[in-house]
Amino acid sequence: MKLLRVVETRAFQPVGDTASRRFHGKIIAATNHDRGDAMREGRFREDFYYRLCSEQVRTPSLHSQVQESPEVLHELIFFMARKVAGEEAADRAPAVGHWVKQNLGLEYAWPGNYRELEQCVRNFLVRQEYQPPSSDGYGAAQTLAKNLQQGALTAQQVLSYYATLVYANTVSCQETARHLKLDRRTVKSKIDLDLLEQLGV
Repeated sequence: MKLLRVVETRAFQPVGDTASRRFHGKIIAATNHDRGDAMREGRFREDFYYRLCSEQVRTPSLHSQVQESPEVLHELIFFMARKVAGEEAADRAPAVGHWVKQNLGLEYAWPGNYRELEQCVRNFLVRQEYQPPSSDGYGAAQTLAKNLQQGALTAQQVLSYYATLVYANTVSCQETARHLKLDRRTVKSKIDLDLLEQLGV
């Protein structure tokens, strides 16, 4: 309530003071949760949200960026390699990119996002290897591809499986709906909770 009042009135009283002061700053808030779900479930105040949301910036996941523009991955690998290898990055980064492409592939979900890629680059440069903390998401994608090739799934099962995999990457019904061009309620109804648990989400 106190923070809401500051945003609304642009005034506050320091602890121990009785005089109001003018708030001249800006509030920047970030989340990786579905804001719509949080408000509907009463975990986030709607009036507070609508005072914060005047300017919104959506940051796509690393996986989403790589799917849209694969060269982004190589640019990030070079940038991160410079932190570890310095001037040698130009010579060593291509080997990292080649290893990622051969062993993880461009479809890899990068569940740890940019921090995971940074650890991947660091591990490969130091030890010439990288073992993802969990290959469940990658394995699930492979399972889906195999079942599709065999025609072993109904259309509804395909949608449920795929929606769940995308949700595991975004952790947001709203973002998943945007990727799949579906409404949020449909996405929420199709998510397989058992598969999510297997994926550690």
